[in-house]
Amino acid sequence: MSDRVDWNDLRDRRMAEPGAAEAYEVTRIAFELGQEVRHLREHKGWSQSQLAKSAGMTQPAVARFEAGGTVPTLPVLECFARALSMKLDVRFAPDADAT
Repeated sequence: MSDRVDWNDLRDRRMAEPGAAEAYEVTRIAFELGQEVRHLREHKGWSQSQLAKSAGMTQPAVARFEAGGTVPTLPVLECFARALSMKLDVRFAPDADAT
């Protein structure tokens, strides 16, 4: 069974496909935004249902967002910011990897 592929080989092959790196980056950003909203929600002591009600959403939508399962639009981020008594601040930052 020399055709067996380990996880690292499979990942390297997938990441070499066109668009894979960009898709990975979008997924990373969605995951990090979801984690930040979850942190802020938990800091307030709220359930997902409480955040959903305050943001005008459903609890499953909040759960998907917090899990990184959706790429948010700016209006969705604004809804979360308002519900959490925060100000949304979108900015560009220098890319440490850029040459």
